[in-house]
Amino acid sequence: MNIQQAFATALGFQQSGQAAEAARLYGEIVAAAPQFAPAANNLGLLRADAGRDMEAVALFRRALSLSPDSLNGWTNLGALLVRLGRPEEAVRAYRASVRLKPDQPFILNELGLQLERLKRADEACNAFARAAVLAPGDAEIANNHGAMLRMAHRPNEAAACFRRAIALNPQHAGAYSNLGSTVKDKGIFWKALLAFRRATRLDPDFAGAHWNESLVRLLLGDFVRGWQGYEWRWKHGRLPSPQRSFVQPRWDGSPLKGRRLLVYWEQGFGDVLQFVRYLPLLAQAAGTGGQPVYLECQKVLLPVLRSLPGTIAVETGGPLPDFDVQIPVLSLPALFGTRLETVPSRVPYLSVEPDLAARWGERLAGLSGLKVGIVWAGSPIHGNDKNRSIGLAPFARLAAIPGVSLVSIQKGPTEGQAANPPGGFPLLNLSPDIHDFADTAAIMAGLDLVVCVDTSVAHLAGALGVPVWVMVPFAPDWRWMLDRDDSPWYPTMRLFRQDRPGSWNDAIDRLEHALRSHAAG
Repeated sequence: MNIQQAFATALGFQQSGQAAEAARLYGEIVAAAPQFAPAANNLGLLRADAGRDMEAVALFRRALSLSPDSLNGWTNLGALLVRLGRPEEAVRAYRASVRLKPDQPFILNELGLQLERLKRADEACNAFARAAVLAPGDAEIANNHGAMLRMAHRPNEAAACFRRAIALNPQHAGAYSNLGSTVKDKGIFWKALLAFRRATRLDPDFAGAHWNESLVRLLLGDFVRGWQGYEWRWKHGRLPSPQRSFVQPRWDGSPLKGRRLLVYWEQGFGDVLQFVRYLPLLAQAAGTGGQPVYLECQKVLLPVLRSLPGTIAVETGGPLPDFDVQIPVLSLPALFGTRLETVPSRVPYLSVEPDLAARWGERLAGLSGLKVGIVWAGSPIHGNDKNRSIGLAPFARLAAIPGVSLVSIQKGPTEGQAANPPGGFPLLNLSPDIHDFADTAAIMAGLDLVVCVDTSVAHLAGALGVPVWVMVPFAPDWRWMLDRDDSPWYPTMRLFRQDRPGSWNDAIDRLEHALRSHAAG
């Protein structure tokens, strides 16, 4: 039996489900004829099916070294690399497939998905757009294209893609959910609710749609249904913090009666700072003769959260104290039955270490007039950072106001901008010496006002009872609600909202006017 005959026999075994016989014969062919690429490729498929992934990768690469123009070879390698969580290599494999045959919408769609995973939105959008032209009747490709257009802040085009996906497949729950998110970005909240509700009717277990609906309800002030739906966040699977698994049961809000409670952190710094307000209330209600509530939190928050009354804060990742029941911090509003009129808004609920405040006060002592701390950017990995961060340049207008001294308390990748402000406007740069939130809090104790974008500093200032002005995007995070310039969560906060997506001009005009009036006394 020659090589071609042996290969045909092995292929017959493979097609009839006799994997072991096919693999044995392919292996013999590879050993006898190492230049015969089809046998290496097919043996790679069998090894991948058997979970022997590294062998499969090696076989696919060997086959491609022999036959670099094999479309199937590159597509097989790309699919395996996707399964192995190696998107960069998968992109290279799919790009090779596209070069060989650029008219295959399935391959372009797979390429787009991997580029999306790598957050290369423009390239992903291009791949999906090409796929959509080739397969105008494919609902999934239309949905994927829309998702990338939304990420690229092209909401009208994105909405059109989602509507086309729905027209092609009226049962496409994902397209309805994506449409809901897109019209929410445009500020059309009732349409967003309808779209999310349609998605969950089609797929009752669609966690993302349930959670997104809850965010809109909270934004609109419907706290009862909002908190209820917010619990879907754990099944959504896209939070920046994982759901924890403890042997101890989750606390259901029943009287503690001596049971020790652990509240643990989730999501971002601002989320924790906003909702630890409930811990002193828990400690008061525990009725355990001084038994504290335990709080597990991120390391940089630990120094400032130690000031919470009735609470013992411990660092995440370290040994936990003995406890009997546990709950994530953002589930506390639901257990308290928090409504708009019952938000626990008394501030301050955090305090500053006096010695630390005195040391930072010395750095501020030379400033004259109104001392204003500024923050111009949030974390770049935040999903909405492009909409909320504004850069340092707009603050030049505030620096020019008579009787105002600006102080940089920005942290993160953009803090270096404070060393050389645009146009050279005067700015006291404290950023390099800020090590944690306790330092930021101590600086705030010596400031007259904080002006910032929607980031954790806003919550810290609010929790300390420091006057804080926050610049809020057009489609805001749920906690800032709508059509108000104050916050039910923070009595010392004032909100300056965008009047249209993508433009801060009007909001900064209003903020500048307000600051001029404030500085003039």
